[in-house]
Amino acid sequence: MLRSLGDDGVRELAGRYAAAWERADVEAIVGMLTADAKYSMPPLPQWFRSREAIRAFLVEGPLTARWRFRPVRANRQLAFGTYLWDAQRAVYLPAGLDVLALRGDRIAEVVSFLNADFGRFGLPGEISG
Repeated sequence: MLRSLGDDGVRELAGRYAAAWERADVEAIVGMLTADAKYSMPPLPQWFRSREAIRAFLVEGPLTARWRFRPVRANRQLAFGTYLWDAQRAVYLPAGLDVLALRGDRIAEVVSFLNADFGRFGLPGEISG
């Protein structure tokens, strides 16, 4: 699906998605999703399906924190190393590897692998604040 967007389209989508997370803009994130989008976080058993369910999850959980996203590729798909702010250490620390499945120019699924090895993807072990 990435080929159909082209390099510029993928960069633009990745930039919009990362920026929306980093400014905690739930409407921008949800606006990029398909109506039947799914969101899961292996190994946790919870998963969410639909824009409304994902919006509620994001507002009540992840978007209450500060994030940084770094784009990578995983299994030929757009992915992000996600970093959560650690106030005690004053750095962003690895939180998960989000792999996105696209349908056209929309996000149909996000699988956030919470135990990903960031080094395997060339991602840093932390990001300064």
